[in-house]
Amino acid sequence: MLYVHGLLTAVVVNSGDGVTHICPVYEGFSLPYLTCRLDIVSRDITHYLINLLLLRGYEFNHSADFETVKMRQEKLLYMGYNIEKEQKLAQEITVLVESYLFSDGRVITVGGECFQAPEAVLQPHFNNFDEVAVAELFFNIIQAADIDSRSEFYKHIVLPGGSTMYPDLASSLEWEIKHPDLEWVLKGDVETTFEIKPPN
Repeated sequence: MLYVHGLLTAVVVNSGDGVTHICPVYEGFSLPYLTCRLDIVSRDITHYLINLLLLRGYEFNHSADFETVKMRQEKLLYMGYNIEKEQKLAQEITVLVESYLFSDGRVITVGGECFQAPEAVLQPHFNNFDEVAVAELFFNIIQAADIDSRSEFYKHIVLPGGSTMYPDLASSLEWEIKHPDLEWVLKGDVETTFEIKPPN
C-alpha cells in the first residue's frame, strides 16, 4: 500500500465497517506495539446520522432503513474543515441542503447532518462514543515512537479507503492535528501531508 505512494515510513489508517486501526509503518515494517484500535466505523456514522435526523422529527425503522441511509450517506456526507464555520454556514444558507427519496415514498432532507455525522470520526464525544479523539490518538502514537522517526510520521499519514474516504477528511484531520493545543510540540514547523488511496 505504501509503495504505491513511494513511501516506506508512514502512519496508515485502515478503516472499514467493522474496526479502524491506526498503524505506524517504519522502513516498510509495521510497528504492532504502537498500533491502536478505534471502534468507530462506518456503521457507527450511519447510526449517528439516523439519530441526528430523528432529532429533526423524521421517523425510521432502524432495521429496514439502515441500509438505505448507509447507501445515501456515501454520496452525501463530507468532512467540514472547520466544524464551527460549517455550522454557521449551514444556518445561513440552504445551498448545502440535499433531499433523497426512500422506496416507500418518504422524502428526507439533509442539511448540516452531512458534515455533522462524519465529524464523529474526529470527535467521538459528539455521539457519546467512549473513544479518544483521532488527532489525540495520532499524537499519542507518534510521540511514543522513536524520536528520530516522529517527523516522518507527522509528514506522511495515509488514508487508504473505507471510512477514511469522506471528502475533505484529510484536510480536517490536518487541521485537528495542528490544533493550537498541540503547537507547543509541533512548534509550527511540521508540514503534515496526506496521501489518499481510493478503495479497491
